Amino acid sequence: MSFYSELIDNIANEAEKTNPYANIVYGSDPPIKGICMSETGVGPIQTHLNKGMVYDMPVVLNGKHDDQQKLLDDLTAIHVSLTRRTSYSDISTEACQVVDIATTALPSIIGREQNKQWVCGSSFNVKFYWRK
Repeated sequence: MSFYSELIDNIANEAEKTNPYANIVYGSDPPIKGICMSETGVGPIQTHLNKGMVYDMPVVLNGKHDDQQKLLDDLTAIHVSLTRRTSYSDISTEACQVVDIATTALPSIIGREQNKQWVCGSSFNVKFYWRK
């Protein structure tokens, strides 16, 4: 398992502590009445000789549900839970230390599918030191 996958798993596990309507799966297209999370690319933003490199990892958090309010409420709760923390030690891995998670796009309705499921998209950015 790559450390990116481990990091996403840790973030998803922490997000599930908000008790959303569904377990979070990996990917960018959520299943019916589901929630998904996926990184969209990772790149270094700074190099520190004594700490390794600082990276930004954009992450999408999307969902589908027939109850629009439930969908928005649960994705918003996940954003609030992840971004208002003062410590990320339980999300960090052996390979990387998470230093910040910030919302880049609040949960918003993208549309509605033929099966009457509302589709909601959002994103946040994970900043971390890569220790290796």
